[in-house]
Formats: sequence, structure tokens, C-alpha cells
Amino acid sequence: MKKKLAIYLSAFFMLFAGISCSMSDGGTTVVLSPYAMISSFSIGDIKSSYPDFTSTGEDTTVVRTISTSAYPFTINQLDGEIFNVDSLPFSTDVSKVVMTLTVNGSVAMYIDSLGTYEYFSTSDSIDFTTPRLFRVYAADGSHHKDYTVTVNVHKVEPELMAWSKYQSPVGVIPAGIVEFKNSVYLFGTAADGSLALAVSPLDSEPVWESLQLNGLPATADVANVQQFAGSLFVVAEGDVYVSDDAANWTAVLQGVGAIAFAGASDSDGKIWLSTEQGLMCSNDGVNFVVVEDTPDGFPMYGVSTMSYPLLHNANITRYMVIGYANPEMEGDVVVWSHLSSENGWVRYDNEKDYSCPSLKGLRVLRYDSKFYAFGGAGIAAGMPVMAFGSFYISKDNGIVWKACEDFYQRLPKELLGDNAQFAAFADSNNYIWIVTDGVNGGVWKGIINRLGFEK
Repeated sequence: MKKKLAIYLSAFFMLFAGISCSMSDGGTTVVLSPYAMISSFSIGDIKSSYPDFTSTGEDTTVVRTISTSAYPFTINQLDGEIFNVDSLPFSTDVSKVVMTLTVNGSVAMYIDSLGTYEYFSTSDSIDFTTPRLFRVYAADGSHHKDYTVTVNVHKVEPELMAWSKYQSPVGVIPAGIVEFKNSVYLFGTAADGSLALAVSPLDSEPVWESLQLNGLPATADVANVQQFAGSLFVVAEGDVYVSDDAANWTAVLQGVGAIAFAGASDSDGKIWLSTEQGLMCSNDGVNFVVVEDTPDGFPMYGVSTMSYPLLHNANITRYMVIGYANPEMEGDVVVWSHLSSENGWVRYDNEKDYSCPSLKGLRVLRYDSKFYAFGGAGIAAGMPVMAFGSFYISKDNGIVWKACEDFYQRLPKELLGDNAQFAAFADSNNYIWIVTDGVNGGVWKGIINRLGFEK
């Protein structure tokens, strides 16, 4: 129960004054504490709601209890601030919170409607939807100390993948997309079958400008563009072409029967190429040498490539190439890997129920330290699936793949069932870009909210 602060404090100080006098008469003096300080602060468990699916796949809301012991509070005595560094989960209701504290002195809370501080009981619930002011009075009445208590709650669901849609470039049927020199380049074809190119800034909403492509054959595999050593590389008609600006191209390797790039890494200083002569490698993007015969079943068609340092040893680079071993791009998707510290490439033999799905236009991106596979209609775990029905995620570098069935990380609903041609990549700002040419054509940018939080 709240009481008028003046009445409470008067009684508080008179009580201790009486004790002090009576004990002094008996020869003992009690000195009241001059300290005014909150030395510990916590709040009780809170009910929270979060989105989920029903057994029939409908959206629903589930209520759960948040154990607040996992969200400790920090007390900044110098500035008089109390707050939880790790925010409570999104949608947590902090309008009725019971708090527990350890205090030297007597504590009161500021009541906005009264314009003054009021004593309160720690059994009372408090509305922490906005910061609250507390004042601690020393037992000897000499001074007081003020605190601002803030209970932080996430403003958005950290694990939710949020999508925004923008206009796509006019006249480009998307095939490949890449981040290059702080811009985004979209490669594709025009209505007449010729190659087309558009560019957009990376760090803002997509605004596209058409560019003229020069020196690149119309049959170039622009879905397999590689970035290496400050240049872009692409395979066309068995040759390798290079560009420093994405628009003007020059042949640097001819007559080798080049089929597709298997990966590139600036940190390792190598770019890999599958050819009719075997697997070739180059340290400069110009001089390629055959390293080994192309292994049986090696993916060379409709491939996605990734390279990244190992978590336990940043000096070792892992190359991944995922795609089809036949030009028809049918049947099983195969996953191959190469470590820079070892010789040769190795194939991952996935169990059928956990293999990478075989989807139209399959794209595999490395995102949030995992692999995300998606695409048009196809086969996953032996069953037919709709276009853009789900992400298929691998958390172990491509060995086990599972459909993402939770509420949070989903593809745009508007793309469900759309088998149109598309291009996709993950940029350095943690956004996934999907450019489509179907009924819901456009540029979709998605991010897991926590990957966009300021550090």
C-alpha cells in the first residue's frame, strides 16, 4: 500500500531516533546509517506471448512464462541507472512487474500523476513500460540518491526474418546477382534474349540503373558470376571472361572447355574452375592449371558456391559447391567440399530424407553461419514441394538439410507457388536479396532482425 512519503519518513526517522536515545540512556549509542543505495535489483517471472503454428498450420499465439533470472540487471551507481543489458523477449508484458531489491535506507517511487515520491511495497506490481524514478533516503536523513530503472524489452522479434519489397529493374529477366564494389549488379536477359545488366546501390533501397554489357557472349552463364581479386569472372562458351566494372568484359582463358566455377576465396587467394580437362585452379585469375581430374559426380551445372574460414581455424578456408552433375539439372543435388589445408575435393553422401532438395533454379546461400536452400517447385525428402514453400537449412556445412518449419524464418508469402525465374544472394549487410520475374515480381530484401541490431 502506498503512503504519503512525508508521513512515512517522519515515522521512519522518529522510530530510529527513539531507539537511539533509549539505547544511549543505557550506555550504548546507535549510529544511524548515512548510506542511501540500491545494491541489488531483480524482477519476478513474467507472462509473455509469442507466435506459433497450430496443428493445421494456422498462425496462433502461445503464452509462456519468461524466467527473468536469465536477464540480470546492471546497477550503475555512478550515474544512478538500473537496467537489463539483455532485453526481454519481444511482446513481454512489463505493465505489471513485481520487483525485488536490496537497499540501504528507505526507497520511494516517483508518481507522475502526483508529482511527488511515494513509499511503496515490494509486493505491489509496477508498470515498467516506461523508465521509473526511484529515490533512496539514508536512514540518518542526511541525504538521498536517485535511480532510473529501465526494463528493456525487444522492440521486434530477434529471430523473425522481416521482408520488404521494392521495384525490380525494367527489362531484366533475373539470372544472377552479386555484390561488387559497394553496389549490387543484377545479370539477366532482355525480352529478345540478349544479356541485360542493372546496378543498384548496396546500402539503400534498391534503385536500378541499366548498363550496357560489352564483350560478353549472349550464352554466358551469368548465374555463376564469381568475385575474385577485385574483379568479376564468368564462363561463356567454354572460355573465362573477366571484368573490373561488371559492364566491360575480356576473355582471359580460352580453349579449355570451361564449364563452371567451383568457388573463389580472396583470403585463400584461389579461384577454382571445372573444365573438360579437369579441375583447374588459379592464384591470379589469369593463369589456370589443372590440379586434378574432375571427380565422378562433381557438380558443374546450376551450382551455388561458397567459401569461408573455419570457425576453429581462420587460416583454413572451406570451399563448398552444390548443384547437379548433369547438364539437364535433374536428379539428386550433390554437395562437395574442399579444405585449403588438404588435397582434393570430397563428396558428402547425404541420407535421402536429409539431402539438399532438388528445386527449379535452386539457390544455396551461406547466411547466419548456415546454408539456406530455396527455389521453385521440386523434390525435398522424396516428396513434391511447392515453389518457395520453405527454406531448407543445413547447420553442419551441407550434410543434413531440414525444412524450416518455424514461424520466424519464412520466405515471403507472396512468392509461394511462383515458379518464375529468379536470382538471389546474401549481401555483406546480412540481407537476403531475391529478385523475381513472376506474378509477384520485384526485389525482396529480408533479414533476421537480430542480424541488423547495432552491436
